[in-house]
Amino acid sequence: MRHALRGRLLYLWTLELLNALFVFPAVYAMAAVRFRLGWYSHAALGLVCVLLVVGALYWYLKWRSLQRGYGLAATPARGFFRACKAILGAALAGLALLGAARSTGRAAATSEMVVGGLLTIMAALEYINYYYWQLSYDTPAELRALLRRRRPKRATMVRDLGI
Repeated sequence: MRHALRGRLLYLWTLELLNALFVFPAVYAMAAVRFRLGWYSHAALGLVCVLLVVGALYWYLKWRSLQRGYGLAATPARGFFRACKAILGAALAGLALLGAARSTGRAAATSEMVVGGLLTIMAALEYINYYYWQLSYDTPAELRALLRRRRPKRATMVRDLGI
């Protein structure tokens, strides 16, 4: 069981980091070649990538704490992730305001608004997934448990760190 958990945590932190550093920027760069993207979509991409890096850091620290046999809540990580929750929540609100402001102006391209809007939704879902409720259920056992409970679990970071 412990070996399987270590493997799952390794998968989670490497996948989150890969998505943040390579996949999302590459897909965005390909879209930017074809479409006119502006500040709103740039900011939304930045926030999604920062959220993914924070998630990768959490999963990495959890993986490392399991390897070394100590509890993650007893480390300075708790204060860091609590601060991230506040800062990233404010950034998400600011991003939503930026999107609303850009949508009222004539200068924003439709492609910027669509890409920025989709990335803003993704950022909001990642934020909720890390700091409120688990939204990602990628194994059959998790999906069955979700269907049995009929509501999402509290986010793993919240359960582990009490934030």
